[in-house]
Amino acid sequence: MNILMVAAEYAPLAKVGGLADAVAGLAEALARRGHDVRVVLPCYDAQAAAAAGFRHRPGPPLPIRLGQRFHAVRLLERARPGRGPRVYLVDEPSVFGGDVYAYGGAASASPLERAGLLAQAALLLPGCLDWPVDIVHAHDAQAALAPVYRRQWFAGPALPGPAGTVLTIHNLAHQEIHAPGAVAELGLPATLATYPGLLEFHGSVNLMKAGILAADRVNTVSPTYARETVTDPAFGCGLEGVLAGRGEAYTGILNGADYEAWNPRTDRALPASFSAAAPGGREACRAALRSELGLDLPAERLLCGFVGRLVAQKGLDLALPLLERLAGDGFGFAFLGTGDAALEQQATAVAAALPGRVAFVRGFDDALARRIYAGSDLFLMPSLFEPCGLGQMYALRYGAPPVVRSTGGLADTVVDADEADGDGFVFAEPRPDALLGALRRAGHLWTDRAGWKALQARGMRRAFDWDLAAAGYEETYVAAVAAAGGDDDDD
Repeated sequence: MNILMVAAEYAPLAKVGGLADAVAGLAEALARRGHDVRVVLPCYDAQAAAAAGFRHRPGPPLPIRLGQRFHAVRLLERARPGRGPRVYLVDEPSVFGGDVYAYGGAASASPLERAGLLAQAALLLPGCLDWPVDIVHAHDAQAALAPVYRRQWFAGPALPGPAGTVLTIHNLAHQEIHAPGAVAELGLPATLATYPGLLEFHGSVNLMKAGILAADRVNTVSPTYARETVTDPAFGCGLEGVLAGRGEAYTGILNGADYEAWNPRTDRALPASFSAAAPGGREACRAALRSELGLDLPAERLLCGFVGRLVAQKGLDLALPLLERLAGDGFGFAFLGTGDAALEQQATAVAAALPGRVAFVRGFDDALARRIYAGSDLFLMPSLFEPCGLGQMYALRYGAPPVVRSTGGLADTVVDADEADGDGFVFAEPRPDALLGALRRAGHLWTDRAGWKALQARGMRRAFDWDLAAAGYEETYVAAVAAAGGDDDDD
């Protein structure tokens, strides 16, 4: 199949979080399986793109209209694309200059302009390449206008190939909601912003909702999260009825992990290598991490690691109140992340109050993140909701049993230690005392050295393969092409 992916992030070119890894992992797996995959994303930094080998495609710029303005858009591609997915960057500095989501620098555009320009440029690409496209695959709200424009402006022969559309929801909490008049910026009919139009959402314009309704098929990134988003308003974020209305056209496909990039046997960021078959080097990683972070923790005590965004979603409000009590019980903690200012201040204050027991590093450092996975005895991921999550997959492979709440992809990937094939510690209720109970169960099992090593080994052998996910997407693509063939594109 010829597959066109549209996204705001793609590792390693533009990465803020797990979206970049997920889009890249899926695109590469599909390419390995013989598909022709092309990925379109914004060019946020022309100098970085040039350094990565990107050059402008020959020919005049593409004139793309947003509201009353025309933008001269250039497309960049690698001079020597190599194997795997081919990547194209949409170059328009007045819209995409600056950071991925923090608009500034050279850019004066709104998120709406960015979404509209990205979607239109992506849909023009197949014609520029004379490349018939089977699937247009949009990722998250920033790309959700691609299925909308496909219906409105690129019906029938306007886009070469059947061009079935798929929208993958990586996090339903981020929907891109704007004022109703914003529809004019997109060049779309005003009726789409009034009930029952695709974009209308309680008097506002909602890009995610529009993409859900316009796409031939919709999925999210784990089966449990798919069920949660149609049955519980806390997870559906106001769109549970819209998703439920898609019926069998909405599914959950579990993400995979890139075990070439995340492999403790070959990871150069670690002071020693190890694997499930040869775990000895992990002791050196444990000792080195404690020394690096200034943790005065005896070797026999448990160290809990956390890597991620410091936001309410990640369950930090459950963990931070427990640290003083758990430090008194002999636990140590290593936190790496940035995010909400109040949570950063709390983490800083706790680390200052408990030196040698709690370490907090503000920011993100990929090498340190890997050392935390490899040197921690437990990995904290007590998320209030988690569409899929990658941290728990990395922690399992690096020998740090995850402590997770039973939600979304965490429920689909971590098996509680009380089960015969357990590899982590799972709790249900989003309360500090429930997390405390899981940690104390971990502390009890820690004293059983043989049982703990067996738990670690099971986790390190667990594999969440992108090829398995790609097979699920192939089925979705076939259904989307079939649906596109029967779509009269009138709505």
